[in-house]
Amino acid sequence: MDLRLADEQTMLRDAVRDALTTHSSTEVVRKLADDPVGYSPESWRALVDMDLTGLGVPEQFGGSGTSAIESAVVYEEFGRALCPSPHFVSVVMAGGLLVRAGSARQQAHWLPAIANGDAVLSAAWLEPGRGFGPDGVQMRARLDGDTYRVSGTKYCVPFATAAQRLVTLVRTGDGERDVALVLVDPTAAGVTSTQLVTMAGDPQYEVEFDAVAVPVADRIGDADSGWDHWEAALETGWIMLAAWSVGCAARALEMATEYAAERVQFDRPIGSFQAVAHQLAQVATEVEGARTLVHEAAWALSADRPVRRLAAMAKLYASATARHATAVGHQVFGGIGFTDAIDMYLYFLRAKENQLSWGDPRYLESVIANSVLEGGRSGGF
Repeated sequence: MDLRLADEQTMLRDAVRDALTTHSSTEVVRKLADDPVGYSPESWRALVDMDLTGLGVPEQFGGSGTSAIESAVVYEEFGRALCPSPHFVSVVMAGGLLVRAGSARQQAHWLPAIANGDAVLSAAWLEPGRGFGPDGVQMRARLDGDTYRVSGTKYCVPFATAAQRLVTLVRTGDGERDVALVLVDPTAAGVTSTQLVTMAGDPQYEVEFDAVAVPVADRIGDADSGWDHWEAALETGWIMLAAWSVGCAARALEMATEYAAERVQFDRPIGSFQAVAHQLAQVATEVEGARTLVHEAAWALSADRPVRRLAAMAKLYASATARHATAVGHQVFGGIGFTDAIDMYLYFLRAKENQLSWGDPRYLESVIANSVLEGGRSGGF
């Protein structure tokens, strides 16, 4: 199997890397830490100008029509640069859901706006003290004529105040999978957003809903089909986050290797000592393994093959690889690696947060175990 990138994919990778060197330097990442918006208009416009906000959006709606393989190439570069943007929640998750299940009216209105960067959408999924599975969605949407009344609290909602709509998971019945997806205006009456303190300094919010009115016409898909659509979109999301982790790990390895060659102790570069060299060798092996798994999952998704197990494996392994790569990087740099002045610290924090977000290791392991032990049944324990 030839795992080399095609010429067009290599050109895409190089172009994205060059753009992010200018628009998403580590100085930009530091500047945007704890910013309530969380991204700069200039950086977002650079992604728009390269048609990256059209990834996965059909060409008929102004998208680029590229495959998951090209998207994974882009996301590896996002991870290398720690690119701060709402691309994942807006393009991958919200855009993916609208492509899959949106009404003709919703698609015609939102997909072109997502593709050209004029609209940013986010997703309100998790709830305080609850898990990643469908039973973790307990926020109720009560039907009142042609309107839902939504009440409850969502946690860790990315870019909530910068978004035009929140794709919100709500419970419509007592069955485990009786979940709907509704588009909620974050400026609507009854919506209150409070910024959270996060380890990576990215803009996440606690969003409270107090009898918020949501027209039934703003529901994505059928009344109780929301979880099925969410799972399908999340499979794509896991692959993109896995690719992000590969990029993060690869850059951490590069920084650690460069420092190990420059730093001298006992009249020798520290990279000449086995205690350092063998750790770097282990990380290099893990990065290549994670990249191969990501490319296999992206290929399977592009070929319209079942991808749930592969996507979960890719996210589980790649995020662990990024976490290990940055931990080894800290050991190579020593004490200064734990200071904000050293870029390794930025990668360390974001690698850990990514590992815990959008399905933590325990949930991903349960998804994989169910596939292995029970013939592919979806969901967690």
